[in-house]
Amino acid sequence: MRDTPPAYQHYVGTEEGRKQYLQLIIREKTVLAKAQKEGINRDASYEKAIEKFKDHQASQLAEYKDSLLVESYLRKLRSKDLAATDAEVQGYYDAHRAMYDHPQEVLASHILVNTRPEAEQGLKRLQAGESFDKVAREVSRDPSSAAQGGRLGPFRHGTLVPEFEDAAFKLQKGETSGIVQTQFGFHIIKKMGQRDLPPRPYAEVKEDIRRQLERAKFDQWVTKQESELGVKIDESAAALLSLPVAPSADVSPNEPAQETPKP
Repeated sequence: MRDTPPAYQHYVGTEEGRKQYLQLIIREKTVLAKAQKEGINRDASYEKAIEKFKDHQASQLAEYKDSLLVESYLRKLRSKDLAATDAEVQGYYDAHRAMYDHPQEVLASHILVNTRPEAEQGLKRLQAGESFDKVAREVSRDPSSAAQGGRLGPFRHGTLVPEFEDAAFKLQKGETSGIVQTQFGFHIIKKMGQRDLPPRPYAEVKEDIRRQLERAKFDQWVTKQESELGVKIDESAAALLSLPVAPSADVSPNEPAQETPKP
């Protein structure tokens, strides 16, 4: 009874609730006893379902072990190798003082795709006169912005990855970038607007700077590890992620086929 969902706790705490709960348990145990007596647990379909469940549990356990290992190691890295010192934070603030004395906020839209050929094709469509909104809705892989025609929320320096920010801030209002590569893929950016913001003192931004520096340290660390491990990306395989998936034989014509999983 203590394991019932919180919404039911008050009910099972009443005398009537306890009686009904007990009846439910008795009914379940009665059916269970009869099912076992008649050998339902030896049916092929039952055994197949149990094996499938075991495989699923084993997969979940393996994923949990991996995620816990990653989380534990990242915690160790952040406490030492990736930690940004107060001196580093202060140094960054002093070196970029103009950015904090006269901060700006940009409003932009983007198209995100997995490969450079996709980005080149999207850029050709824009250069041929198609609207940014239309192309973004049809080809962008960013689910949170594609439905909005690629529109992003307003952002300041230090909010997004540096490559994206640098390209966006350099654009004039209404101007569209070329192809911008980041760790997330290939972008085409259109600057929708920009406005000045009040100055931001050190005390207000120091933790933002710390997170930005630690993220940059982590990116550098990952790049180094990937180089040492010899990590390579198969662009031809990545391009296949953009292809529609044909329905399998067991998918009903009235049901949509599952999309290709995205990285």
